[in-house]
Amino acid sequence: VVHYLQCDHSNNHKKNVNGPIRIYPNYIQEKNIRNYTSLSIQHGLYIYLGGDYACERELVERYTSDLVSTPHSWQKQADSLNNLAFSTARSQATPFNMRRFSQLVFTYKIIEMDLCLGSTNVATPKDIDEFDLWAWSEYPRLLSRFIYLWSNHRTLIGACNIPGDKCSSCFTIDGHQKARRRVCRSKQVNFKSSDFSEPLVIGCWKTPIRNSLYCELHQNDEKLTKAPRTNQKHTHAMKLRNSRQWQRQKNIFFGATNCSTTKARSESYINKCSRSFGLLAMVTNCRVIISFSEIFRSETLREIIQLLINTIRISDNALPKIACYDDGCHLVRFVQRHVGKLITDTPASNTLKNTKFYIDKAHWKNHVGTWCKENMSPYATSDLNMINTQSAEQLFSWLKRYAPIISSLGWLKAPLYLLVLFHYKNLWTCKVRPTRHFDIANMVPDSATISLPNAANTLRTTSAVSSSNSDGYLSQAATTKHDPSSHTVNENKWAQMSKEIQFNNRSSSENFISNTTSNVDNKWATIIHAV
Repeated sequence: VVHYLQCDHSNNHKKNVNGPIRIYPNYIQEKNIRNYTSLSIQHGLYIYLGGDYACERELVERYTSDLVSTPHSWQKQADSLNNLAFSTARSQATPFNMRRFSQLVFTYKIIEMDLCLGSTNVATPKDIDEFDLWAWSEYPRLLSRFIYLWSNHRTLIGACNIPGDKCSSCFTIDGHQKARRRVCRSKQVNFKSSDFSEPLVIGCWKTPIRNSLYCELHQNDEKLTKAPRTNQKHTHAMKLRNSRQWQRQKNIFFGATNCSTTKARSESYINKCSRSFGLLAMVTNCRVIISFSEIFRSETLREIIQLLINTIRISDNALPKIACYDDGCHLVRFVQRHVGKLITDTPASNTLKNTKFYIDKAHWKNHVGTWCKENMSPYATSDLNMINTQSAEQLFSWLKRYAPIISSLGWLKAPLYLLVLFHYKNLWTCKVRPTRHFDIANMVPDSATISLPNAANTLRTTSAVSSSNSDGYLSQAATTKHDPSSHTVNENKWAQMSKEIQFNNRSSSENFISNTTSNVDNKWATIIHAV
């Protein structure tokens, strides 16, 4: 039974259009909005987030602790908890259900992370079916605070306990291609970023619909790509003949390094690929993850530069001035030649231009170019003494165990799962409890392109509503017909609602819960079973 308090405003002569206010053990509900605070979400021995079920707090925290060290699927975890209850003869109102348990843990951890990253009040939709869409619309804000906190963890939390006082002296950026989720095959989705003079091709980030290779927005592309089958024997003969023809290798556009370490894949391979290309991650030498982004086409230099510029801008110039990248020679030459041309001349791009890049020690043997050996060697400088240049590879060695879980997620949950996973990994690395509150909400700079899918989606919905496409970008999505399965209307609703929520104003419910916790805990706040 769940006990709650309800205020009908009977002593108020003015009519309240929002209806009654209900105070539950872990949140306050007003109309279609649920408000959470740090005190309310941590209240009681049980966690109740609405619906017909609640869960012991100990089980949720146990799953979180196990998640950082040992990856388990939701089904395995539910089976394990049911087996534990049976073996220890503990009473269960109902056996654990995988879907209910995963939704409760996912919702709870996103709210807890939001409160940890500076919010004093988190307002979420009442309907649990709308939570995933709301959380995805809030992803850019959460990611910005994540980057700011962990880029400045030396000053906000304290220096890591590593030899030589080398905390945050260097960062390593690299790509991980084990966690590849299903994405739409429409790769020609462009976004006009203010950091580049030409559009950035990012590809579609959405999950294909059932029995299709395309999402609901690009079903017309599937019809266009279906071509009549040619004679297989003739096709095989053509491929064999073309393979025997010698073709001169194309020179790289700046071709001064002579290192064959470029990461970009061929256009034909990209167009045929139905999965994402993993993610990019930036990790400090003390193994703290400071930024990341998903890759939907391939690990191109422009996407890496976009991630670096966004991180520099949000970190408020707290990013280390020394960096390592396994293809650093191509990255450095590209930045040096294109700042002020292809790359917009901004303070962030100039900071990137002045950052000293080296090749990490694990990949140095692959670099044979003369310019690279003279300027990028990690062994020819004292900057990397006692510096861990393989922090990104160590992170990916840990992350690859989660590849089956991440690869099975859809476009709404995948980025948030990564964000929660990396946040709790950093908390464990820095020995910080997840209930700690960092008052950084007003310190985080704004960056419209911190999440390219969210930025492109905002442009798409704006173009669809205004029915204008004068610049030509995102034309496929902007001219797509709205079908009932599309989330465009809800995306606009929660994007607009999220702007109206005052995240930094302390809720009045916080004082109420703090004053009544000790008196009424046994009367209404303890949950036995929610009916």
